[in-house]
Amino acid sequence: MNDNMLLITSLFKKVSPNMSNLNRNKLAALCLTLVTNTVFGVAQDTIQGHIGGLSNQINRDVGDVPGNRYNGDLQFSYFNNKSLDLERKFEFSAMVNDQSLTMWSLQEAYVEKKGAFRPWDGAEKVGDKIKVGRQIIPWSTVDQVWGLGKLNNRKNFDFFNPGQEGLIGVSYENRSTNGFFWKAFGSGIYAPEMNPGLDINKKNNTITSRNPWATAPAASTEIDGNKTPIQYIIDYPSISDVIYRYTIGANVGWENEHWAVDGYVVRKPENQLSTQVEVALAEDAASVKAFIKPQFYYHDVYGGNLKYRNGDVEVQFSGIAVRPNTFPDGNSEATKYTEIKTEKRREDYVGGGISRTNDKYGMGFNYVARLSPFDRERDSLAQDPRWNQAVNAFLMRNFTKTVQVSGDIKYDMLTTDRLIMLRAGYKVSKELLTTFGVNMIGTPTNGKSYWSPYTNNDALFGGLRYIF
Repeated sequence: MNDNMLLITSLFKKVSPNMSNLNRNKLAALCLTLVTNTVFGVAQDTIQGHIGGLSNQINRDVGDVPGNRYNGDLQFSYFNNKSLDLERKFEFSAMVNDQSLTMWSLQEAYVEKKGAFRPWDGAEKVGDKIKVGRQIIPWSTVDQVWGLGKLNNRKNFDFFNPGQEGLIGVSYENRSTNGFFWKAFGSGIYAPEMNPGLDINKKNNTITSRNPWATAPAASTEIDGNKTPIQYIIDYPSISDVIYRYTIGANVGWENEHWAVDGYVVRKPENQLSTQVEVALAEDAASVKAFIKPQFYYHDVYGGNLKYRNGDVEVQFSGIAVRPNTFPDGNSEATKYTEIKTEKRREDYVGGGISRTNDKYGMGFNYVARLSPFDRERDSLAQDPRWNQAVNAFLMRNFTKTVQVSGDIKYDMLTTDRLIMLRAGYKVSKELLTTFGVNMIGTPTNGKSYWSPYTNNDALFGGLRYIF
């Protein structure tokens, strides 16, 4: 199992009816109550989104994996910045797949006050502003472009488009007339990544998956030539042990009309929870018992960005370093039986890219390199590096107001992993949009990469959405 956080985040969804409802309600309430009173009490707001369905069964031989065959999805977005000094945003998504698994994501839900202590000049971008709620922290370009999930959470309905979810807290930004700025973020509330998740049956002590992007731990193992089931006994955390955790960070930089440079440092809980696993043979020797305890580790994330903008052209360079505060060595015996990996290492990435985007088309090229050491033959990391030394090219073209085509290709030169996304959309009417496309995953023949467990999650798809 390459990502043991899948197991633990499922604790907040599938543990038991009582705990599932309590966690979901509390996490949602923490985000929603920050904006509900303001958002729905304002007229002239902007609401948009879609509801629709998509089938990956145009060719039944492609991507015929449970959970990957078809889905229905909802996207709802509210935004209002008509007031000169107040901005509100609420963005929510949900998806249900062919296994009746529902995923949801609250990407952002905040209220922003401009001119909190200094008058805000929107034209010159001078002054200060304060933002409260769930918000995406736009401090790392390489983290956002490559879906690393080290600073912000990821939406993770699928790994082709991981997206981002914000952190819950308060941010402050102060900008001067000479171009210098500084930002700060603080929070006492922690919400881990919730997708993808697993199904945990507390009564039967089993862990299964209805999600093609979540690999369940081994259901059985072989002992003395006999197939032996594994029981998973989980030490469930209390709600307060999970959500009451702090985050603090700062960002300092300078920018003018064309150039921007900044650096940041953040101390926060890891977005993906960790596990401690111990195994023992049951007294009757009829099963193996795996005892799982969630671990809530902090890490320090720091890095910087350099950008050049000229019209619709942007060139960017970005680096990020991740330093876990705790380095579990892992339990080789537990990994042998359950396939749950727990080791951690420091991570360092640098990246860059060039893009051009306007109303007619968008195109660009990106690159990322992992600088930190990793040996897959020896390291049993909780999560293998998503990308090692990869390139990305993308192209989007609006031919008319009703027709759009796009393509996105990523290739890891070290592992030979590759993702290919091709899509065409046709707007039948103002409210109806049809889409057709292909998603493909290629992995090395030895099956040893981050993407190898998902190599069959290809799709030749068609869909219909109602846009509002």
